[in-house]
Amino acid sequence: MKNPKVAIFGTAGSFHYLAAQKYYGKDADLLECATFLKVADALKTGDAKYAVLAIENSLAGSILPNYNLINQYKLKIIGEQYLKIELNLLALKGVKIKDIEFVHSHPMALAQCTVFLNKYPHIKIVEQGDTASCVKNIADKQLRNTAAVANEFSSKLYNVPILDKGIENNKFNFTRFLILTKADETPKNTDKASICFRLKHKVGSLSDVLNIIKEEKLNLSKIQSVPVYGEPRQYFFHLDVEWKKKDYEHFKKAMAKINKETNDFSVLGEYVKANLPEQ
Repeated sequence: MKNPKVAIFGTAGSFHYLAAQKYYGKDADLLECATFLKVADALKTGDAKYAVLAIENSLAGSILPNYNLINQYKLKIIGEQYLKIELNLLALKGVKIKDIEFVHSHPMALAQCTVFLNKYPHIKIVEQGDTASCVKNIADKQLRNTAAVANEFSSKLYNVPILDKGIENNKFNFTRFLILTKADETPKNTDKASICFRLKHKVGSLSDVLNIIKEEKLNLSKIQSVPVYGEPRQYFFHLDVEWKKKDYEHFKKAMAKINKETNDFSVLGEYVKANLPEQ
């Protein structure tokens, strides 16, 4: 695919930027968006044909608002991408840890570095936009009392040195990104799907769904409940299921059965399962 228009959260050097380049190649035409909401809006308005959106991190967990964006904007999942995450403390040349009053970064990045950051109680943690924009802001304003949590690419791009490397809580740290579109397309040879539904109000309703998945030889790789806006004690259930390519008909049968057993059922997308990054 040549130069697709792809919406991403954040600026050049962000993890979304790196994930998009890994999936689409360095020739991808990236549309930088300041918020996750604006990424979804870019697909709705046609400013971008595709989008790359983080959905979960192995240390910090799921990004629940992004599940709601997929539902609200009726976005279609056509792929996924895993990215190994290494986080570093970046500050201007010559700045020491004792000079730092503030650390800026995206909330998810900060949540992945709590062990390191808790060692320095004199530093105020400030949640900001994407990781790369925090580094750019330090470089643009020459902030000598501020550090950022970000990747090595951002350090080189904005010429802000790494003060401390690999500060994430666990070295096997990765983020899963979804590839989204509003277009009517499905990849070939799919072996994974994301589905969504609400349970019927009867005893054992979730168990009934799980039994269907087992009977049809599908592997349940994730289940996530997401509160329904404005409806207390009501939840959407998001499931990821996988199958061997030869068992695609089992997937279709399972979807038909689950549709009958649930409310507001939808297949959010079929796609090819991505490989986890090496440890």
